[in-house]
Amino acid sequence: MIYLAFVFGLVFGSFLNVMIYRLNPAPQLRGGVFGRSLCPNCKTQLKWRDLIPLISFIWLRGRCRYCHKKISWQYPIVEVLSGFIWLGVFYQNFNGNFQSIFNFQSIFNLQFLSLGILKYLNFIYDVFVFSAFLIVAVYDFKWKIIPDKAIYPAIIVVFLYNIFNSVKFQNFEMFIWPLLVAIAAFIFFFLIYFFSKGRAMGLGDAKLAFLIGLFLSPISALAAFMLAFIIGAVSGIILIGLGEIFSHYKKWGMESQIALGPFLIIGTITAFFFSNFIIRFFQLNS
Repeated sequence: MIYLAFVFGLVFGSFLNVMIYRLNPAPQLRGGVFGRSLCPNCKTQLKWRDLIPLISFIWLRGRCRYCHKKISWQYPIVEVLSGFIWLGVFYQNFNGNFQSIFNFQSIFNLQFLSLGILKYLNFIYDVFVFSAFLIVAVYDFKWKIIPDKAIYPAIIVVFLYNIFNSVKFQNFEMFIWPLLVAIAAFIFFFLIYFFSKGRAMGLGDAKLAFLIGLFLSPISALAAFMLAFIIGAVSGIILIGLGEIFSHYKKWGMESQIALGPFLIIGTITAFFFSNFIIRFFQLNS
């Protein structure tokens, strides 16, 4: 069953590619999410056999069937990343086995059944949030913009989820602490944006930081932000170094702008899946 999670993730990744493409800031690329897919080069309407996740890209050798222009590597990369997200979230929620949630012996046990339904809902919630993160990461990497249409729905869903959890467990701290961390993160990133006049980072990074603060536990959120800055700084140094050696990387210099969003999301994904390790690390060093 765990392999099916990866397959469903591939399929959903194809939909995420549609979202990324049609949220493009260029007016000529905007369109409805549910319109028919077209080749971005020749505008030919694609058939079902052109849209099989990953397989079509490999079968067509990375080129459009009609105009033979190269297909962006973004499409298979996003599909594979979505597949791994589904795989990781599936394993996180079900320990890699759907049968541990629903089986013949426990199907009539109402307490066990309600627990299973909650796990499915939590799985859908995690997939939704990480899908929004994936859209933001790719979008910001390509166009240096964080789309509000991906950030705001995710913030609303996480906010409502935290309220639901605080009521379910009768623990108001499960709502208030993530909210306080989110506000503190937003203020920190907003001040950098404000005093640098948008040169150090954009306002979208502050909104993304707010979402991350809501989504992760306080310790995991702190770890995510630290990882983002460390990975971003190391990547920047490497790119500058490559620019000094190879002409292909000459565009990367001290004045170059590198999108922070993807690094924030890499830090968030790492902190989420290694949260137990991170919490133990902080406890040992506190």
